[in-house]
Amino acid sequence: MPRLFPAGLPLRHPVLSRKSLLPLIAVVLWSLVPGPVRAQVNGGAPSRAPSPSTPAPTPQEPERPSDAPVEEEPASSEDEANRVVEIRVEGNKRVEAEAIRRALRTKVGQPWDPSRSAEDLRAVWALGYFQNVELLRQKMPSGIAYVVRVEERPVVRSVALKGNEELNKDDFKDDIEVKSNTILDMETVRSTVKKIQAKYVEKGFFLAEVSHEIKPAEGGGSVDVVIVINEHAKVMVKQITLIGAEKVPASVLKETMITREGGFFSFFTGEGTYREDAFQRDLAVIQIAYYDRGFINVKIDKPTVQLSADKRYIYITLRITEGEPYDIGKIDIAGDLLPDVPKERMMGLMRSRTKDRFNRSQLSQDILGLSDVYYDRGYAYANINPVTSVNADNRTVDLTFDVQKGPQVTIERIDISGNTKTRDKVIRRELRVYEGELYSGTGVRRSKERVTALGYFETVEVTQRPGSTDDTIVLQVEVKEKATGTFQVGLGFSNVENFIFTAQISQNNFLGWGQSVSASAQISSLRSLVQLSFYDPYFLDTNYLLSAEFFRVQADYEGFIRNSTGGTISIGYQFIDDLLGTIGYTREWVNVEAGSNLGAVLLANQFLSGTTSAARLSLSFDRRDNRLFPSRGFYHVGSVEFAPDFLGGSFLFNRYTATSRLYFPMPLGFVFKTNASLGYIQQLDSNKPLPISELYYVGGINSVRGYFLRSISPTVKVPRSSNPDATVTDFLVGGNKQLVFNFELEFPIFEKAGLRGVLFYDAGNAFASNERFFEDKQDKLPLGLFHSAGFGFRWFSPIGPLRFEWGIPLTRRPEDERILFEFTIGNFF
Repeated sequence: MPRLFPAGLPLRHPVLSRKSLLPLIAVVLWSLVPGPVRAQVNGGAPSRAPSPSTPAPTPQEPERPSDAPVEEEPASSEDEANRVVEIRVEGNKRVEAEAIRRALRTKVGQPWDPSRSAEDLRAVWALGYFQNVELLRQKMPSGIAYVVRVEERPVVRSVALKGNEELNKDDFKDDIEVKSNTILDMETVRSTVKKIQAKYVEKGFFLAEVSHEIKPAEGGGSVDVVIVINEHAKVMVKQITLIGAEKVPASVLKETMITREGGFFSFFTGEGTYREDAFQRDLAVIQIAYYDRGFINVKIDKPTVQLSADKRYIYITLRITEGEPYDIGKIDIAGDLLPDVPKERMMGLMRSRTKDRFNRSQLSQDILGLSDVYYDRGYAYANINPVTSVNADNRTVDLTFDVQKGPQVTIERIDISGNTKTRDKVIRRELRVYEGELYSGTGVRRSKERVTALGYFETVEVTQRPGSTDDTIVLQVEVKEKATGTFQVGLGFSNVENFIFTAQISQNNFLGWGQSVSASAQISSLRSLVQLSFYDPYFLDTNYLLSAEFFRVQADYEGFIRNSTGGTISIGYQFIDDLLGTIGYTREWVNVEAGSNLGAVLLANQFLSGTTSAARLSLSFDRRDNRLFPSRGFYHVGSVEFAPDFLGGSFLFNRYTATSRLYFPMPLGFVFKTNASLGYIQQLDSNKPLPISELYYVGGINSVRGYFLRSISPTVKVPRSSNPDATVTDFLVGGNKQLVFNFELEFPIFEKAGLRGVLFYDAGNAFASNERFFEDKQDKLPLGLFHSAGFGFRWFSPIGPLRFEWGIPLTRRPEDERILFEFTIGNFF
């Protein structure tokens, strides 16, 4: 019987695909051809391992290896001659030879099987370390030597960008997948090129070209990857034309779009940038805008996007066929109705009414409202499908809400995951659904809102899956924790307070128990503050909260300096969600130093030092979506502070305070905010006047902007000097009442950088004891209030919110500036 593989001759066959029949064909051919065949893959330039889509290279006749024996003695037997006695690895420098041997299907001691060579070839390629692989068979006196000759892929020494001027490397930190000191992978290089190209398109460089270069480094074995960029000019959307937009004005449709026409300030605002994903979203939003106005037959043709001759501008044209608007005809509810909920009651939950204009968004809200009725009764799988019947003759749409309630289920278990630091009970006590009770859709939503409001997590997701039986369900609360401890040191400048130094260390989730501890300090030319605080929202695992605060404050008023040291301790109870009542006690030691001017000397009897010993009751209702930077909801709080004689203080008064804040989200990230604050202090003992340091002073960046800090106050006339001929001046003595209104329109400028703009209108005043609210006997003001308007910028920086605002006093006094710039660190409301 002739030998199929004569001694000393190698075997060659092309690279095989996993799905190819070539291995079988090769075995047949080898049995027919008695000549030498060699298994080789000649990769040439660096390339990826072959895949099912990679064509096989054309077989080439190999040269005789230099280390191949010229002639071998025949083996003693045919079986021994066909047995693999050695697997030799050549050409490897970084990859261990044993790692290559382990990948092979062919092992030492096995009979030689040519059908395994294709599998061996793919296995070595799959390691991903080589750009060239050769498999050689050599006849030895004792059997067959199997030689694996490899050429390793180079290591990436560096990754560089070339030609990028408008964008820097930091802009691509999430897009550059090629990393230094890793094996070169051309697929990763190509993926990086595509992502950088997409980033340029996103930034408005619609014509940017991105390619790559692989440069061998000195010494061999490594390469430099260079991403070559030709940015070209930034392309701006010059014009958007909506042909056929008549019944719904084009201006209204354009307001709903992310894609905007560029203008003079586009370089600053970013408007005019064309992004394909955003434009596709705009097409869907335009269609929804028509559906919400009853145009159920609207058609939007494929848009035309044209590039100007100089390749600087894009012109977008949309053709719209509006059709006619439709009204709502009959409304009905059918299917699995609940016996304890009359149909009339369910109809009352819907805002859509017969003869109203058809509105798809409103229809979706009605479906959610009806679904909640079922969800809150345990029907977690309830499905409400709106069935429409279009009457073209009278242009109406009949609506029938078909209800399939499914089984009623209870919550078998609530699983919590992702909380590596925060303890389970901190999350569970915020949940408004409980194990063993019926499923509640409203409870699930409130649970997610409350866990999110803790501020300990980046994301909160509540999902559900079937339980162990058909009538049970398992809720999965998955959180992603974020850092809750902060250490901040800041140095700033304010035109009112000159320099400002701030330092704070805080932990809002102390040891994972949900408690907050902090220490802070602030020093400026007009005030200094040192404060320590502790807050436990569930004291001793009850529904009571405990808070404690210790402080030392020095504040410079015009004419006197107030120094105080003290502390406050409070206990609260949450009656219902977000409705909190607290009772607290404050002890404060106050020292007032009169100024050196004559007015201060004449009023020295009002600069009283002593002790405040007061009890405080408060009630707050907080439904803000974010406690630090709210954009939706409201916050109302009212408090009464009692400082009677029996508490042991030297200052006797009652103080009444109320604050109301509202937040309204608007399109395009705008937020409209309002704040109203009212204060009144009542004297309890006619023989003990109210100290001037406890009265109200208005003005400044945190009350009525455009007026100097604490410059709005009732005044008395005092002489400028002891000379009998001296002129008189106004001395600020404070009011026993205050009223402040603030209105703001906040809008994004560079949202990713935390930069927002603001337009504001303020009004307020501090009123004397002989004046009523909205009455000012000295200045005869409109509604008795000082008014101002202005604008500003806010940067939510790493050291905290920075505010830059310009206020224009609308009821200006001689001492007021026409426009007042103010800067401070910290949020307003």
